[in-house]
Amino acid sequence: MLKLNRVHEQPLSAEEAARAVRIRLTHAERVKTRLVAMLPEGPVAIVLPDRRHSPLRDGTVLAGEDDALAIVEAAPEPVTRVNAAPPLLMRAVYHLANRHVPIQLAADHLLIERDPVLERMLLSLGATVEHVELPFDAEPGAYDGHSHAHAGEIDTQSATIGEQLSIAAHARPVQR
Repeated sequence: MLKLNRVHEQPLSAEEAARAVRIRLTHAERVKTRLVAMLPEGPVAIVLPDRRHSPLRDGTVLAGEDDALAIVEAAPEPVTRVNAAPPLLMRAVYHLANRHVPIQLAADHLLIERDPVLERMLLSLGATVEHVELPFDAEPGAYDGHSHAHAGEIDTQSATIGEQLSIAAHARPVQR
């Protein structure tokens, strides 16, 4: 059984990427610190004792025994796509965030896990909802311990949409 026990922090070489296995996991699976997944090659055990509350992101590389490498892929799953014009979309984000709902942000829509109660709330706000099957890679929380910056640097290139918005908001001088 392949055993993976840490996040590989360095970019993969072409050779490493070629030999790495791909593990497709749902959002619910990517938040677990212990998991056994089945691959065509056999079972894979993921045990990440030092990770707390931060889901594995699509593209995260895991490492383990015998130089084993695996690339995590967000698996397609049933989600709700929320569509609305920007001001209404911002209201939808506000109401969902107020309920601590995992959200995947895009410029013109949101993805959330399917929930009929939340869907009714969003419809009452004027948004449209549709059921789709897509990879769900929810925005990490601000306090998930995930950071793209080191030693005071701000990495706007690899930041998520939410992080980019926060960086932009904090970069502007306060207007009085």
